Amino acid sequence: MRPGLPLATMATVAEDHRRLRHCRLVLYLLLAALIGLATGALAVCFRYLLLEGTALLWDEPVDLIAATARLPWYQVVLIPALGGLVLGPAVAHFAPETRGAGVPEVIEAVVVREGNIRHRTSLCKLLSTLLSLSCGASVGREGPVVHMGSAVGSSLAQLLHLPAEWKRVFLACGAAAGIAATFNAPMAGMLFAAEIILVDFQVSYLSQIAVSSVAATVVSHRFFGALPAFAVPAFQLHSYWELPLYLLLGLLAGGLAILFIRSTCLVEDVFSRLGIAPRWRPACAGLLLGLIALVLPQVLGVGYPTMNQVLTAQMLPLMMGAVLLAKWLATALCVGAGFSGGIFAPSLVLGGLLGGLVGALASLVAPALVAPPPAYALVGMAALVSGTTLAPITAIFTIFELTYNYEIILPLMLCCIASLLVVQSGYGLSIYETRLVRKGVRIVRGRDVNLLRSLQVADFMERHFEQIGQAMPLVDLVQLAQDSSYPHFVVVDEGGRLVGMLSMHDLKVCLSEMGELAHLVLASEIMTRQVVTITAGQNLETAFELFEGRHISTLPVVAEEDERRVLGVLKKNTLIQAYNQNILKLGGF
Repeated sequence: MRPGLPLATMATVAEDHRRLRHCRLVLYLLLAALIGLATGALAVCFRYLLLEGTALLWDEPVDLIAATARLPWYQVVLIPALGGLVLGPAVAHFAPETRGAGVPEVIEAVVVREGNIRHRTSLCKLLSTLLSLSCGASVGREGPVVHMGSAVGSSLAQLLHLPAEWKRVFLACGAAAGIAATFNAPMAGMLFAAEIILVDFQVSYLSQIAVSSVAATVVSHRFFGALPAFAVPAFQLHSYWELPLYLLLGLLAGGLAILFIRSTCLVEDVFSRLGIAPRWRPACAGLLLGLIALVLPQVLGVGYPTMNQVLTAQMLPLMMGAVLLAKWLATALCVGAGFSGGIFAPSLVLGGLLGGLVGALASLVAPALVAPPPAYALVGMAALVSGTTLAPITAIFTIFELTYNYEIILPLMLCCIASLLVVQSGYGLSIYETRLVRKGVRIVRGRDVNLLRSLQVADFMERHFEQIGQAMPLVDLVQLAQDSSYPHFVVVDEGGRLVGMLSMHDLKVCLSEMGELAHLVLASEIMTRQVVTITAGQNLETAFELFEGRHISTLPVVAEEDERRVLGVLKKNTLIQAYNQNILKLGGF
């Protein structure tokens, strides 16, 4: 409170602040609704374009299984291969960053780029995924919609010059709207954004994310109806004795999730070892996909017709097992080779096939004690998503929102948590985090840790520092150390270029040489020559990793073009102070 102001005036000021805060909240909710409506419209346009593209290539807009039965064998093989042949060079030339799922790039924008997404990337992502799915690649259609929605939210925040925190929130609003419009599941969209895109829950922003998710679902309902994305069977838990079987399903789903994640990386590594350039990898994968489709056409496309066959009990156990293996191989090939598309939907399909197979085998052993296979397929869908994304709450609500049956909650929770624990203990990363780690971006859950990435070394280094010549004798070094507050000295040659670092520890080791040799021992003889340095353009997270595990408290900051030209020094205590101050700002203190 400012001294001297009457109480009535202070009350008026406080009331004005409350009104301003309420107006801002209403404005942000309206903006979130606008993002949801725009993303829903884009999702509808993408669906119609996909139907037209698929019909153009396969003479069938939806059911690729039926299309392969009518087309000659060579056309089934050539369509995916030619699609990859067009896609690979086009992506390599215009936007190499659009390879893969799309969701990892959105997470990277939240964590590393303060919520900024390039518009060109979103457009290229849309076109490349449209081509990938139209030619039959085994990827999901949710990736580009999430990417487009996130770009809408990010662009609106940039247009209004909002702070970085709200750029991230509106980006998450677009991602939630993308999932909601794709699966007709607003709760799943909201939780997807909170649990996966924002890396951890931000409760204070859930209202904006929820509004955006609902708005996108309204648009989707207007064009495609309120029906769920799958043919959902009635679920019934026959007995609590089924729960151990669901636990087993969760453990198997966790194991399959690890195999799925590792296999996508393995495909990429094999292509690299064979020396196949990224631009030609989609064509190679497309050719192999076409050959698999000659035997099992269920591997083509997103896989929803196959999933509906499992959920309506129209697929035999032996066929489910064969399709599961083939779909796993096809998806790993397409994702690892660089086809553009999502990973969420293939995880649903693979989990449904696994669950249906487990349920079918259980029904053969004890048909009177267990539910029909479609019930296990529903739970398996959530279990595999939980394992691949490490987002169990999103997985649980995705399936619950399809059924609206409370009996499914116990099996869902048991299966999803079991799958999560298997992946966490046996691998440790989600499929999205794995893709980012392979690009050199390490995701740490919790925004306070990720905060260091937005802070640049150049803003916190000290440009005035003590440096010594490499020919300074030990006797002068001891005197300098007594008079100086610096624990480390930068050692330079006659030209002022970095040659080493000298610490108090180095001096203590040589104190025994004091006496007649004090004038003979030089700095160059006792300094540390293997110097750990950092550049001004790097961030404080990198600096923190360099400090960690080393007995140093100062890093020389060198020029990027010349690693021996010292621009300043970064102290460890300065890094810690910067971290604490920015955490307090985020907390509103």
